[in-house]
Amino acid sequence: MISQFDSILVSGTIAYDQIMDFPGKFVDHFHPEKLHQINISFVLSRLEKQIGGTATNISYNVRLASLYLGNTIPIYVLSAVGKDGKELLHFLNKNGINTEEMISDRLLYCASGTVITDRKDNQIWGYYYGASKSSKKISMKKFSGPKNLCIISADHPEAFLHFQREAIGNNNTYIYDPGMSLTWIKDTDLKQGVLHSAYLVGNDYEIAMILKRLKKTVKALTNRGLKVITTLGEKGVRYESDVEKREVKSYKVKKVVDPTGAGDAWRGGFIAGLTSGLETKDCLKLGNVMASFAVESYGTVNHKPTEKEIGRRIKK
Repeated sequence: MISQFDSILVSGTIAYDQIMDFPGKFVDHFHPEKLHQINISFVLSRLEKQIGGTATNISYNVRLASLYLGNTIPIYVLSAVGKDGKELLHFLNKNGINTEEMISDRLLYCASGTVITDRKDNQIWGYYYGASKSSKKISMKKFSGPKNLCIISADHPEAFLHFQREAIGNNNTYIYDPGMSLTWIKDTDLKQGVLHSAYLVGNDYEIAMILKRLKKTVKALTNRGLKVITTLGEKGVRYESDVEKREVKSYKVKKVVDPTGAGDAWRGGFIAGLTSGLETKDCLKLGNVMASFAVESYGTVNHKPTEKEIGRRIKK
């Protein structure tokens, strides 16, 4: 396996997650005629406080999958922590993720996400960006050139657009993962981010929304050289380029404990495969496998599969 990349750059949030379970179904408690005036309280059956954030989750899974592949390419996190970020920095460093480019904000608290998941795996999120805004001060000049693979994932709006401009200006190869940013990003910025990317990734709803807003088809994007990746949850993933289209089924787990972070885990596995020089189908498989480990444990970075366990699921 020969890699064409020198480093992996992961932008996004470094955060604390508060994860709660609702034993019922959200849909049973919304009155269709009162959606303009919602006032609902859910009695929850479980609460956990975990380490999370898109950059944390992705870089952690890149590292796990890279160890399995024998990939030693450095992983840099481009993000910021707040005055309560000591535990987060320790976690990243302990797991072999480079934090040299990160910023510590002494005034704000770390980013924080709160999610409620019902028994049908539907989720309601609330998010506080906090210190993440400070990551817009990070320069990517030292990582110029296409041999530095960057993933631009959900972040504070100013930080997200900053890394988008940096990646384009520095001619980086980048994976564009706007996700939650779709609720605020302008069409002009979205178009700029998509059309300069090497890979566009999102779930089926997000990809459909992007195509609608840009008035484009998948074929129109792939004809420009983009690779479009649509994650399909328990159904697996779809990959489309100008030379191939394929779907890879998910790895079926016995029990889904918590779906939070599965998408980030998938991205981590795919990136590890891509930077290790694997064929496309094997990158997709590795993404599915890493997602399967993530959903089997509560929280986004509590799964710790061994290299043997990853290999066993790859073979299946």
